[in-house]
Amino acid sequence: MFFTSLSVADNALFCRNCMRKLAIIIFLFFPLFIFSQKATVKNSGTVVGNVLDEKGKPVGDASVILSLKNDSLLKFTCITNNVGLFDFAKLPYGYYKLTVKAINYAQYSIDSIYLREERNDFVLGDITLKNAANNLNEVIVYAEKPLIENKDDKIIYNVGESPLANGASTFEMMKNMPLIDVDPDGTIKLAGKEPLVLMDEKPTNVSGQNLQDLLESLPANVVEKVEIMQNPPPEYATYSGGVINIVTKKGRIGTYKKITASAGTRGEASGNASYSYRSSKFNLSSYIGYGVAKTIGNSYAYRQNFYVDTIHHIDSTNYFKTNAASQSINHRPGGRVQADYEFNKNNNVSLVYQSYYNFFSNSGNVLYQNLDSNKNIYKASTRQNANNGTGYSHSFSGSYLWKGKKPVDRLQLITSYSLGKNDNLRDFYQQYLLADFLPTGIDSTQNQYTDNYSHSFYARADYNKHLNDTSSLIFTGGSTISANSYHNVLNTSYLRKSDSIFIINNLLSNDFYFRQTIFTIRGGLIWILPKDIRLISNVQAEYTRTAFQFIKGNANNTTNSYWRILPSITIRKQFNKQLSSTLVFRESIRRPGIVELNPSIDYSDPYNLRFGNPYIDPALTDNYDGSISYNQNKFNVGFSLGYGKIKEVFSSIRTLIDSGKTQTTYQNISNQEEYHTNAWMGISVNKKIRLNISGGVNYNSYSSKVKLLYKYVNGGSYYTALSMMYSPDNLTVAQFNTRYSSYANPQGRTRSNINMTIGVQRKFFKKQLIVGITAIDPFGLLKYTGYTVAPNFIIDSYSSTNTQNFRLTVSYQISTSKMKSNLSNKQKQDAINKASN
Repeated sequence: MFFTSLSVADNALFCRNCMRKLAIIIFLFFPLFIFSQKATVKNSGTVVGNVLDEKGKPVGDASVILSLKNDSLLKFTCITNNVGLFDFAKLPYGYYKLTVKAINYAQYSIDSIYLREERNDFVLGDITLKNAANNLNEVIVYAEKPLIENKDDKIIYNVGESPLANGASTFEMMKNMPLIDVDPDGTIKLAGKEPLVLMDEKPTNVSGQNLQDLLESLPANVVEKVEIMQNPPPEYATYSGGVINIVTKKGRIGTYKKITASAGTRGEASGNASYSYRSSKFNLSSYIGYGVAKTIGNSYAYRQNFYVDTIHHIDSTNYFKTNAASQSINHRPGGRVQADYEFNKNNNVSLVYQSYYNFFSNSGNVLYQNLDSNKNIYKASTRQNANNGTGYSHSFSGSYLWKGKKPVDRLQLITSYSLGKNDNLRDFYQQYLLADFLPTGIDSTQNQYTDNYSHSFYARADYNKHLNDTSSLIFTGGSTISANSYHNVLNTSYLRKSDSIFIINNLLSNDFYFRQTIFTIRGGLIWILPKDIRLISNVQAEYTRTAFQFIKGNANNTTNSYWRILPSITIRKQFNKQLSSTLVFRESIRRPGIVELNPSIDYSDPYNLRFGNPYIDPALTDNYDGSISYNQNKFNVGFSLGYGKIKEVFSSIRTLIDSGKTQTTYQNISNQEEYHTNAWMGISVNKKIRLNISGGVNYNSYSSKVKLLYKYVNGGSYYTALSMMYSPDNLTVAQFNTRYSSYANPQGRTRSNINMTIGVQRKFFKKQLIVGITAIDPFGLLKYTGYTVAPNFIIDSYSSTNTQNFRLTVSYQISTSKMKSNLSNKQKQDAINKASN
């Protein structure tokens, strides 16, 4: 497949296609907006919540009173049932004050609940009553939850507030979050670095493609929020890329069931069902889902090779062109079950089982062309690739949390075990051509079958303890151990034409074990100082051991081990309820993974060989970061600035070798400096419109040594993003997201075009039925253009992927069970009369 510039006629056709796509969008979205403009029935407001005691037990038969603030005579009263549930319906619009009264408990009030046409339902969640003997009456001012908020050095993206969550995967939703970006290889980056990803504060223990498979199989509508920590707390302070914590929904008191189905024009479809049950002590949440995705892409690369003589003059030049087309189909079933049990207010446990599968089928066609110094083709070849296989992972985790009498005292134990397997059959058929593209009569057929087995064990203990009566001095400490094992078997065969039998090629085959063990222990102090200043110091010692054991292959057995001491210190100042700032120094570590360490040679691309380096050392970074944030109900803004000095950076190096081929490997190059800044802002323009704007820059500066040896250049990656939400009424919400990214690498740059997502969601039948329409990149494909400059070659590249998609999603909440009060009607009326007096 060849790529040429558009002619005038092509441009006209392109414009007509854009107009057609715009008409499709208007046709699909307009009916929902028409429905959304219908007047909402007056007196249809609802307020729902649960009343619990300090131990988490439901408080039944409590009196709940709603008072309209501009009419003191208008009050609504109900009695909680035996699971603490209350439910007000058909309320007039206006500002309300909610008051909860119960015998032996302090009175609890929530002020400024604003029922209106744009939002006429409020789910207040759990309301905790305190013992009347030791506590005064409490008044809370209610603040509605925004899409993005900044709290306790975390940026929180409330996924449940987005209409795009229905029908989308968690991986897709994360592309729209501030500070988070996904590079052209599908790697998640937080402020330009790979983060540690947690789920409900437990490590996922997967990375790379396995992490993408996990997040693609996790429906976004089972996620409550995502916490983004660029400067994480002491227990995770040594991770160079920060931390992302995905918090799943736990449900309200009672039983809830929900089903969701979606389909898109790109050839994708998904369905999932969720079930949750919650009582005063026990919580069960689960989902099961299945998704199908189809991706079609095209790419082009043009490489100019320089061959230099001994005195560094260019001796000759030739060129190499690659045109490729590919298709990928993925079937991803997945499921998750979580059970939480609270023995009492001081002790609770949690158990989680999660699994995902990826059944994939990929195919591609490639045209290779070799050109001489005059850019004339002198030989060529075509290659047909097929790649089919299965990947799966099963993980089991458990946690125990103990809370002391002091709120700061706590002990948390986490353990997990996961096992997985990936099998992959790749077939290659290459036909060699003359300059005029006629066959030479020579061809080659090969296949590679890979089996990869993985086992991972993880255990963690974190302990906090107050050291004085005022809890102004706190000890924090903990320890972790993780053991990961991979067994990789690769068998490469070629077709012997004389008898049409596949013969094993031992030179291109391998069988090896890779094991990695990491042990950490840490300790530190937290000082809570006057004037709302908090000082946190921490020191962590880490031991890492890696080992390759080859049963068969082209490399020797290797082992590598090292200790590292990593300190950190954080100073946080809270100026007032709205304004806070943080200064951080921390030393972090980035360890090479199996991709960077695996010495086996990957021959899947015959013109670019790849292999790892088992002897590379981890990279240590001295991070200096500062941030400031300001938060109000209608406006929040944050800004961060940071500098990092990286020692013993390891990076991929691509060089030209014999016969016009290149090879890519990894090695420690030298020290490196990086500068980064990020900003984000959320604005509630009015009750119907909310805006979120974010952007970031990550700039790398390299040493003169690597600039000379590898043609490295200083450069920065950056992104800008805009999100707007519009709620014309309480049943309809629309969201618009757009983002532009540009990625720098040491030897070049990759740019993308603007990505866009538009979604509209409408609720029907007392909000049990939710219908949504989403347009992803409605005006075109996702395109990347880039270049690479090395000592003896230059590459210009282009790729496109059919991300354009129009998706319809339907969700239905099947049932909501509510338990009834044990009181008789007379007893209820007596309680109401007492509460009103």
